[in-house]
Amino acid sequence: MLRPLVHFFLIGGLLFGSKAVYERSRIEGPSITVRVAADATDADVEAAVRESILLNEARRYHWDRTDPIVYTHLIRNMRFIEPDTEDDDLALFQRAVGMNMQAHDPVVRARLLYRAREALAFVPEDRMPSSAELEEHRRTHGDRFEREGRVRFQHVFLSRSRHGAALAADAREMRERLAALGDSSPAGLGDPLPGLRPEQLATPSELQDTYGVELAGVVEEAVVGAWRGPISSVYGLHFVKVIDTEPAYVPPLDVIRTEVRADRLRAIRKKLRQERMASLREAYRIEIERAP
Repeated sequence: MLRPLVHFFLIGGLLFGSKAVYERSRIEGPSITVRVAADATDADVEAAVRESILLNEARRYHWDRTDPIVYTHLIRNMRFIEPDTEDDDLALFQRAVGMNMQAHDPVVRARLLYRAREALAFVPEDRMPSSAELEEHRRTHGDRFEREGRVRFQHVFLSRSRHGAALAADAREMRERLAALGDSSPAGLGDPLPGLRPEQLATPSELQDTYGVELAGVVEEAVVGAWRGPISSVYGLHFVKVIDTEPAYVPPLDVIRTEVRADRLRAIRKKLRQERMASLREAYRIEIERAP
């Protein structure tokens, strides 16, 4: 007996969520001829066979004549070929089909392959991941959902434009003043900068986006409780002192359910696509014709 939900296109079951079981002897796919280059490798041949099967199934379901994107594209082609025509869209489409344009157009081919592959990856209701499965996926693949750790630090800035030629000397003086602060806050020291506060909490990525790679690296590697700097950025010079760090973490499922579900569904869709393609490949009768 075949498993439920196989031979997707041949029996049309998955398109409508069918869960019927079919005997192998009752299912036989069409015969097709696949033309490949004379020097095609085994991998090339197999790729051509799979595409030919998908295109054949798409045409068996008449997607080359009913898909709205195909319809619009063929009409656009006809209006390009016949710029002075007064025929309506339907007449142009029918004429394009009469010319068998859909069989040779690369855009139509790409669209039919896309639809076929998406159909192969359709996830029926009984394969949708449960909450328990999502939690297991979150736990076993935590690296995919990990959030960056954050660093709490004090920050003093010296503006390059404000200090000009005196910037280096002023930076040396500021370093001495900061070293003498001990545990006191540096509030009131340095120059203003949009978004800058005497004490901040940020991830390394946020710091890199705002101040650059050098400052982000110093903050991420800094020893807690010690002033570091001056650190250069496009704005000027910075001094930072790390107060505390928060490690990276994986949020609970109720916070990232949508993200986890999407990731799990990608894996399920990939497996279903592979299984169904293998079933189609087995059912079809293939003749390979190599170009002379």
